[in-house]
Amino acid sequence: MNSSTGAPRGVENIKTMKDRDLRSIPRSQNDSYLDLYILYKEKERLEKELSHSGKRSERASKRLEVIGLRIEKLEKPSPPGDKEKAKETVGRETPKKDWKVMKIDY
Repeated sequence: MNSSTGAPRGVENIKTMKDRDLRSIPRSQNDSYLDLYILYKEKERLEKELSHSGKRSERASKRLEVIGLRIEKLEKPSPPGDKEKAKETVGRETPKKDWKVMKIDY
């Protein structure tokens, strides 16, 4: 952490010429279209990034719910007669599917 500002240090926090809106060549009146294009592209990229991070967080929360339910299910004590049945289903969520076999002649 940076002691003066309290912000964490990292590569994403490095100030660049683009961030500070600096240029090596002085601006002219006709350069505004290029600046607009660059800003639109950056805006699109950031909106996409926000969308993807939202989807990732949704997937993570759904997975956490499934894991929580699975933990609750496994922590519940089972009746004495279900021990043999439980041994058969441990580690398997879905029923086993038969493989489709096809004969190939060479």
